[in-house]
Amino acid sequence: MSLIDDIKPGESKTIPRRHFLKIITGIFSGFITLTLAIPLIESLFGSVIKTKNKIFSKLTAYNAIPEDKPVNLTFLITEDDAFIKNVQPENVWVVKKSDSEAKVFSPVCPHLGCRYTWHADQKLFICPCHNSVFNAEGQVVSGPAPRPLDTLPTKVKDDNLYVLWERFKPGIPKKEII
Repeated sequence: MSLIDDIKPGESKTIPRRHFLKIITGIFSGFITLTLAIPLIESLFGSVIKTKNKIFSKLTAYNAIPEDKPVNLTFLITEDDAFIKNVQPENVWVVKKSDSEAKVFSPVCPHLGCRYTWHADQKLFICPCHNSVFNAEGQVVSGPAPRPLDTLPTKVKDDNLYVLWERFKPGIPKKEII
């Protein structure tokens, strides 16, 4: 039964003020509810959407990477946090084995999350926090690291190397994305 059906025969066909205010209040309440529900729904299902929209970042020209020598490359990543876009630099270690094969390592030590460096004189990656040592292939040579260096997904397109930035849980033997 609608509000207009409440009007008896012989009465004017105008909507009474009280009914009009109920309609307007209902419309505004619905609009406000919808406006507040969008961020809630996005927070619940946003992580599913973000995993589908993984973006590869351009590192450098593939031919510019020297072979058999780890190179530290910096690139920009864009992270969306609600309505805020955050662009920040990040770096990775790239080891090119041939014209068709390269490994890209996360710069974060899998032991406790410190940043390790390449020591060219020893030909080893060494983490300064707890002396985890890795060879150029990323394998653990010594120290408390529970797993090898974390590799990142890559692709080569138009002679450029692209990387997908991911972070992994430190301190566990299995490689798990955070």
